[in-house]
Amino acid sequence: MSGFLSPEAVPGPRPSLVRVVQAFLWIGCVSFGGGRTAYFQDELVVRRRWLTNEEFLEAVALAQLLPGPTVGNLAAYLGQRLAGARGAVLAMACLTVPGGLMILALGWLYFQGMPPTITAPLGRGVSAASVGLAIAAVIRLREGARDLGAYLIAGLVFGLFGPLHWPIHWVLAATLPPAFGLAWRSRR
Repeated sequence: MSGFLSPEAVPGPRPSLVRVVQAFLWIGCVSFGGGRTAYFQDELVVRRRWLTNEEFLEAVALAQLLPGPTVGNLAAYLGQRLAGARGAVLAMACLTVPGGLMILALGWLYFQGMPPTITAPLGRGVSAASVGLAIAAVIRLREGARDLGAYLIAGLVFGLFGPLHWPIHWVLAATLPPAFGLAWRSRR
């Protein structure tokens, strides 16, 4: 494992600030919900090859550990990593402004009298797409689980948080120690 990302770890030449803004603006315009991580991976790892998959998975892990929304943490971190402090700020703006404008437009249409025959199916369709994107993100990120112990921890988190409805802080308290132990053991 290469350690947490540093600016020197970019596989090829560092992209320009304009190219980073273009990539994050595209992601901000076409992505939503829990599937945004899959969009990040597709755009930055697969299409543009600015990161390796291992580097991306490390960035996702760090973004999940930090307080706040994971996708925002990921955007800021990757923007900073690829284009410095300005990249972090612009990545966050490119990720949040398009969706915010779309929500404002939908809200305006709703309050102008958009009929329920349109809003109800639209809501169901967006919900279904969001679930599909979240599943796609899980499938794409499964490479982070490399052995039986990792799959057991993932299953434990799923079971505690999903079917058993434990609060997230108790799930983390129960699963982080074995996860850190597994990571420490695998580095030896």
